[in-house]
Amino acid sequence: MAEKKDEKVKLWDEVPGYDLIEEIDLPEMHSWFLDGTHSVPPWTPLYGWFWIRYCCHGLKYACDQLSIPTCKGWEMRFKDGGSYNAFHIVRDEKEIAEREVRFRLALRPWIENFDGLWEAGKKELLSICEKFKALDVDKASNIQLYHHSYDLISAYIRMWEIHFVGMYASYNAWLILEDLCKSRFGIKDQDPEFQAMLRGFPNKVYEVDKKLWEFGQLAVEVGLSDIFKANEPTAIIPKLEQTTKGKEWMKQFMHYLETDDVGGWRMRRMCELLEPYWLEDPSTPIALVKDYVVRGTDYALEETRKELIRRREAAIEAFLRKVPPNEKEVLAGLIKLAGKASSYSEEHNLYCELMVQAFMRRGYLAIGRRFAEKGTIDKPDDVFFLNPDEIDRVMLVPERHDMRFITRRRRSAWKEWQKRPNPPLITDRGSLEEAVVQDLLPSKDAIAIKIVVGDMPVVKPELKADIFGLCGSVGEFEGKARVVVYYEDLKQVQPGEILVCPGTNPAWTWVFGIAKAVVTDRGGTLSHAAIIGREYGIPVVVNTFEGTAKIKTGQRLRINATEGAIFILDK
Repeated sequence: MAEKKDEKVKLWDEVPGYDLIEEIDLPEMHSWFLDGTHSVPPWTPLYGWFWIRYCCHGLKYACDQLSIPTCKGWEMRFKDGGSYNAFHIVRDEKEIAEREVRFRLALRPWIENFDGLWEAGKKELLSICEKFKALDVDKASNIQLYHHSYDLISAYIRMWEIHFVGMYASYNAWLILEDLCKSRFGIKDQDPEFQAMLRGFPNKVYEVDKKLWEFGQLAVEVGLSDIFKANEPTAIIPKLEQTTKGKEWMKQFMHYLETDDVGGWRMRRMCELLEPYWLEDPSTPIALVKDYVVRGTDYALEETRKELIRRREAAIEAFLRKVPPNEKEVLAGLIKLAGKASSYSEEHNLYCELMVQAFMRRGYLAIGRRFAEKGTIDKPDDVFFLNPDEIDRVMLVPERHDMRFITRRRRSAWKEWQKRPNPPLITDRGSLEEAVVQDLLPSKDAIAIKIVVGDMPVVKPELKADIFGLCGSVGEFEGKARVVVYYEDLKQVQPGEILVCPGTNPAWTWVFGIAKAVVTDRGGTLSHAAIIGREYGIPVVVNTFEGTAKIKTGQRLRINATEGAIFILDK
């Protein structure tokens, strides 16, 4: 909030108009649920400004376009780097019925041609980003950077619109299918029979992972193994440049990053602008190649997927045998669209958040360098502690402005946010359970229930487990825990360990080839960890709420993901 001290006005709001103010926001919406899937660790103010405003817009846009029957979208608020979400629930039965009719009509094109519609979305996003490449941000004038900031805002808005229409279409098919399976056959989406029907699908993320594996194979074939094995990722590139074969390998590698449709325009961390994208810091993908070289294994996902496809086809065939003949065609179409939820969940992240935000980082970091040169801020990445309204105010004459009174305070506050967790819920209801029942479940919002907030874990006292969550991917495993909160610490994960983390995103996909089980604090059955676990065939328990708080690295765990149960064997 703006404060007056010694008659000087100082701006404290990180996201003006969207900061969580309990005395205003609680009477209006009653319950605000933390997005622990995306906003842990806490965000910088610039990233929060973008996400809170325009992710929120995208959700409302998609709910309107598809006429989601029971939800008109989300509200979002920013608090201490966290995103808090509430839902515009439709409670009038007549209105729900009217929206239901429009929803079925809006869903039909996605059932008939999901791939074609998503392909059009990808082409639009690639076209937007291609235009950004034409601007030399370091040579651009101040007025060009001013307009570039607004172009980035427009791109971000459009990205979320494309993002959520495809997501709501496929995720609602998943929800409808699960409701049908539960009501008629007693099968829910945490059960093996359901999960078997909806995995084994290819997508661009896996294609990229395989390409990096192929570069690892090439490095071995041309005799570069020792360079990869003996050096840290940041030292590998200069070492390669000292040899003829190494130079040729790097030439091919950089050509791929520069010419693939996404390639190196991929953020290291999905939900933040502070960390570099691959082209900016090639040591990030080099680290993944190094891992493949060191492990020296085949591309495991290739054979795993063949088996998953076989099981999927058998599971669908077995399920459809239970269905009356006159319903088979409709249900087969519903299963097909629900299956897109798995592949789209991963691929859209690559073309939406990871790619578009790489250009956002590039643009705003260039503005930050300009500001730092003129003394407006201390260093280039202080720009991530401003918001676009403040950037607008000073962009054309930065040398006449001093924004350090804002950036220093916000950076200091951001560092404090990292030390303490945000509460999972802010509510005026009597309990978490009441908040969920009153303010979440009636929305029947597929994204909230299946990704961001997740279903609530069911405690099964007879199992005597230490922690309960949801079954993201069925199976059992016993091994040592490795607790990881930040991406840069993933390199500590050893083969055969159980990864315990707040949540995962596509930047973490490669570690599923190393870990033998995964436990996350937050997320539902369509969260990244759950989907990738099913594709790799490893047990995953999501939405434990307290996994990273109760489990310590090195502790031995027994995971019964099918039951959503975690046993700490050496307390």
